[in-house]
Amino acid sequence: MYGINYETVTLKTNRLVLKKGQKDDFLKVYEYDFSKLKNIDNENELKKQDSSKIEKLFKGGNYYKKAKKAHMFDWIVYLEDNAIANILTSECNEKEKMVELEFNMHPNYWNKGYMLESLVSVIEYLFSLGYDNVTCTYLECNVRAKKLLGKLGFKPYMIIEDSIKSPKENMLDEYKVIMNKDDWFSKTGKLIKVNGSL
Repeated sequence: MYGINYETVTLKTNRLVLKKGQKDDFLKVYEYDFSKLKNIDNENELKKQDSSKIEKLFKGGNYYKKAKKAHMFDWIVYLEDNAIANILTSECNEKEKMVELEFNMHPNYWNKGYMLESLVSVIEYLFSLGYDNVTCTYLECNVRAKKLLGKLGFKPYMIIEDSIKSPKENMLDEYKVIMNKDDWFSKTGKLIKVNGSL
């Protein structure tokens, strides 16, 4: 695990390319406020987001150097030349060979299977690096994320009660789900490759 080079490499699927993005690509993906798209406080609306936080992340041009130093991967997902989504890793635990995935997709591209396709590619890549577990966390109101992670075969792992206070002062739970390497390869029907003879 300690030999991992945390460089965001290019991954390809049938329809998509996942690679390092530029500031403008992140601004396209995060055009809307995702908290307004997750039914928090029963709100679900397209509301433009303040882009100053993203602008600040890229100030000085060292974003990917900082990500690498923090043991993060950060992919922008492209459909042809259009930036449509973002997948990144966080909370890397090298000792336990566990990594957390976060993801968001521009709403113009929902319900077309793009995020499912992208996550399959990223999960397989992370397992190929030596991780044994991939986790994801979603808010109780984010039914899209729950459904997607269920399709992928993630299992319940932890409930973080009263984790976040919503804009209307409601306390929301977070749900953490997990995918084990053995379960993944069993589900996908792929064999684990090892060097050497038996």
